[in-house]
Amino acid sequence: MERQQHLDAWQHSGLTQKGYCRQNNISLSAFYYWMKHSKDNAGATLTPAFIPARRVTVDNTHAQTVTLNLPNGCSVSCFPTQLMGVMQTLSLC
Repeated sequence: MERQQHLDAWQHSGLTQKGYCRQNNISLSAFYYWMKHSKDNAGATLTPAFIPARRVTVDNTHAQTVTLNLPNGCSVSCFPTQLMGVMQTLSLC
């Protein structure tokens, strides 16, 4: 499969980059290289995949947080009142 086809397939898969690479027997470093190379050639970044979010209860309190699971495998947790600021910051990355 061509590199760009893998990048497109990953975006539509709903998987993390690590999960997609594992499933398709691709080294993560090669995948990162493809992404960088694709960005350099296209002059634009890839459209991010849907970022699923879930609400969880914080241990020992009744406060609730929202956890964003990012396509690269990282997670960001914040209080709902902070969500807009976190999303705006993430959009700059």
